[in-house]
Amino acid sequence: MMSATSTSLRALAAALLLTGASAAYAQQGPSAAGDAPEEEDAASEDRGIIVVTARNKEEDLNKVPIPITVLGADTLSQQRVFTIADLTQRAPGLTATTPNARRTGVSLRGLGKTSGNDNAEAAVGTIVDDVFLGHVGMTYQDFTDLQQVEVIRGPQGTLLGKNTSLGVIKYTTKLPTFTPEGTLEIENGIERSSFKARGSYSTGIVDDLLAIRASFFLDKQTGDIVNVNPAIGGRWHERDRWGGRVQLLFTPSDDITIRINADRAETNEKSNTKPWIIDPTRLDDGSVRGTTYTSRLARSYFAGYTPVIGSTRRIDVDQAEPLVTRNGGVSLIVDWDTGALQVRSISAWRSLHFDAKNDSEQTRFAIARGGTLVDTEQWSQEIRVSGDITDSIDFQAGLFLFEIDTETTSRTLFGRDAGAFYASNAQFNALNTPANLPFLRASLENIFSTTFQNPVSKSQAVFAQANWRLTDRLTLTGGLRYTWEQKDNITTRGARFVDGSPLVSTGNAAADAIRATQLGAAYTNIEGDPIRDGSVSWLVNPSYSLTDDILLYASASGGGKSGAVAFLNDGTRANVEPERTTDFELGVKGAFFDRALQLNVNLYQTNVRDYQNVTSYADPESPTGFSSRLGNIPKIRARGVEVDGLLRVSDALSVTFGGAYNDAIYTDWSTATCPRNVPSSIVVCDNTGRQIVGAPKWNVILGFTWDQPIGDSGFTLRVFANDTYRSAQNLEQLLSPYGVQDGYHLTDAGIGIAKEVGEAEIELSIVAKNLFDTIYTTSVNDFSNTAPVGYDGVGPRRYVGALLRATY
Repeated sequence: MMSATSTSLRALAAALLLTGASAAYAQQGPSAAGDAPEEEDAASEDRGIIVVTARNKEEDLNKVPIPITVLGADTLSQQRVFTIADLTQRAPGLTATTPNARRTGVSLRGLGKTSGNDNAEAAVGTIVDDVFLGHVGMTYQDFTDLQQVEVIRGPQGTLLGKNTSLGVIKYTTKLPTFTPEGTLEIENGIERSSFKARGSYSTGIVDDLLAIRASFFLDKQTGDIVNVNPAIGGRWHERDRWGGRVQLLFTPSDDITIRINADRAETNEKSNTKPWIIDPTRLDDGSVRGTTYTSRLARSYFAGYTPVIGSTRRIDVDQAEPLVTRNGGVSLIVDWDTGALQVRSISAWRSLHFDAKNDSEQTRFAIARGGTLVDTEQWSQEIRVSGDITDSIDFQAGLFLFEIDTETTSRTLFGRDAGAFYASNAQFNALNTPANLPFLRASLENIFSTTFQNPVSKSQAVFAQANWRLTDRLTLTGGLRYTWEQKDNITTRGARFVDGSPLVSTGNAAADAIRATQLGAAYTNIEGDPIRDGSVSWLVNPSYSLTDDILLYASASGGGKSGAVAFLNDGTRANVEPERTTDFELGVKGAFFDRALQLNVNLYQTNVRDYQNVTSYADPESPTGFSSRLGNIPKIRARGVEVDGLLRVSDALSVTFGGAYNDAIYTDWSTATCPRNVPSSIVVCDNTGRQIVGAPKWNVILGFTWDQPIGDSGFTLRVFANDTYRSAQNLEQLLSPYGVQDGYHLTDAGIGIAKEVGEAEIELSIVAKNLFDTIYTTSVNDFSNTAPVGYDGVGPRRYVGALLRATY
């Protein structure tokens, strides 16, 4: 699929990039001193030091022997980086699929993107204010009022918690302050209707004792996709979300700090669409497909209806409802400095509610509405202790307790036209007569089918990590973590009429056969095989300071992701094995030319055994012939190089650059299920040696920010641009040829004027996201006998808005 862009605009962008005045990777690391965390002292700011907390303490980025990309508060705000998808345009090697909360998938180096299964746990962890998010849907929100974001690559299981075997995204919000400060932003769309607002305010309630910080966001934007259904109409793929956060900071003494953090975010969006792209008529061997989506709708029952296939701008739906997601939580963080030791306690509760009601066939007929209802709660308690053992050895150690309980119900409500669609050709021909038409409709009409699961996971972990300074320049870091987990699950599948009454025969054998095929066998309270398992994460990480500003490092580490208690479509127990990761890193990071240039280069090789991924499998129980399941791929390997860089050309101009070459392949997947273009006579396919799903080999990010005072007028001109390139990749789980997304660019840019007015700063700017209106997708679903190839992750179209920001 090619991006829809203007050649002349591309040429202009390339020219600007070459002169340092164009696109870019939104700053790797707080690229200006003002981006550094609030605790950073003035001397650090003057020297351009970037402070990170990747190892649970504040450190100079160039002193931390881990590959990290950092975005500071100014960059996040100016370049409108609020979502996981926005973040992927700023951090090399980070990709994500975000069609909705449940199907969100995040990967680093092409690894870790698992979505659409509530038994799955992310291998790329997300941590917000020291709280680990256990369900990937908890990341589906706008993050705002942030101090910084750190994208930490490679296994981080020793210190940073459960299931972080491939990396971590670490969000840090701004702390309450005793001195009053605040921001307010109002943004309106120029090309299409939108209204966005964000704000925060912080002040002391009791001097030096109690402070409060409150923030909010509102994000409404007209959809990209037109619904051509005359009865419903409207635009889909919209944004309609809001949320807020309140923090209290209590400092009863110089030694004790207590912070309470409560947040809530909600989306209610017409966003659950999957444009149909192609419905192939033949398989690879030239044979004509049997019953297809298109041939079903060509039946006389549907009176010559032509579905919308081949467009990413139009759909035809009448049964879908807005998709609702609610995220919320409360945390209590207590810090106690005893002098010899520092103790931190993090207690947290979080919840996720997700409710999808989709038009399953995306037609104007009453065929089926499907979707999943998810309710998740998690509880966590972490205690950390850190300090110095000797003058040359410091340590961190702790205890982590975690529990997550999820209730997930997959639902389908069949309409009066479902029988005519799902019937085989023979069944349809037998029932499509005036006398039998009532039986055809009665086969599925008003039947409500559900599949329920209740995965529960509990874990307890102890961990320790130490830094041993062998010489003034040589340090050896080692870490160990042991996790003990208990997992259980139960499943039930059944069907009834929508009024709650039990199913009864239609009185017609052909109609009853349609029903039996579509609903499958019912089962009740099947208990999965419980998991009681322990795992070890480890780290050996030597580093050597070549100079005060240049660090050489290497690391070897191992970790993993726990297994899952799972089932096949027919209720058969089918547990997923634990995923095991071994990783090797070799890197250099440093500051050059009086810290004007910061450059980080990292080589890596990551080996994963029993890689967990959602895949399709041939399923005779399924009416489509295939079902989705969470399973294991024997072996994969990712090997490559990553570069992060920042060049401060002048006080006004900073150029950022980054990129990754990623050779990520299946080293053993010789018994893969074949994609659906392969004839059924071929039982398995050998994907060994192929680039893994969702892993572009090349990712290049380039950009700049320019803050230039305009003479003595008091005004400042602010300009930024950011361009991200991803090479071609296959986005379909079984590597279907219909899953290939061609290489594409995404470009954001903005220009504005700022002026100090008293103690406040006022800024008016124009911001553009996806400036060249690139058309792309981040997820592809293969065709089946009831659906065409679908683009499940069509990216947002171009957006241009006018922004007014006031900062006090």
